[in-house]
Amino acid sequence: MKFNMKMHAVLLALGALLVSSCASSSFGHRDQECGPDERLDGLLSAYEAGRTNGINSSGNLLVDCDRARNSIERLALEFPGHARTLMAAGTLSYEAGEPEKAQNYLDMVFRLQPGHPDAGVLRSRIAIDDGNLQLARRLLDMQIQYTPDHAGLREALSSVQYMMGDLDGARASIESASRLGAPPWRVAYHRGLVAEAAGQSSEAQTQYKACIDANPSFSAAKSRLSGMKSQGG
Repeated sequence: MKFNMKMHAVLLALGALLVSSCASSSFGHRDQECGPDERLDGLLSAYEAGRTNGINSSGNLLVDCDRARNSIERLALEFPGHARTLMAAGTLSYEAGEPEKAQNYLDMVFRLQPGHPDAGVLRSRIAIDDGNLQLARRLLDMQIQYTPDHAGLREALSSVQYMMGDLDGARASIESASRLGAPPWRVAYHRGLVAEAAGQSSEAQTQYKACIDANPSFSAAKSRLSGMKSQGG
């Protein structure tokens, strides 16, 4: 299976940022009663609202995501010891197609907190994008040493092992992730990928169907299931 086809499985663990809103909507204003956590929450809420709502019926942008992102980067300058803000800035930089900038933020996070699962997942994702699976695996192995009960790290490791052709390792890692509380639909998708790579067509289709039943909007599982059926698999 070609490498770029296997990217479907890579690092689903990062997911969407879940935030609550600060009382203000003024893009991280300097309210002395609002600390970095509250200001970051407001900015992330504004960013997510802009990404979700996009453009209204009049063709006007509802929320300027770039303004929110720039404000988060300013907040990181103001609070260089606030790991949450650095992590948010790194995540948004990656989403904006600036992996080197993202990596700089993640390096700052690691200097503050060597064991940081979310930063580890994202940093491994950047390594995968660069085609450096060995580095991705080392990063994840190291982070698992710090936080062995983090389901997302186990999911990410399963993805890397799958792409490296280590199907037994990938299977063991996704089962660990499942026991640690990883979302069932993602577990089923990983199981399907491993089963398909191992030539277990019936099991792969069963897992893809389970994934779709749990998350009907997940198009990657639908695509793989349809592809297998089209080949008579």
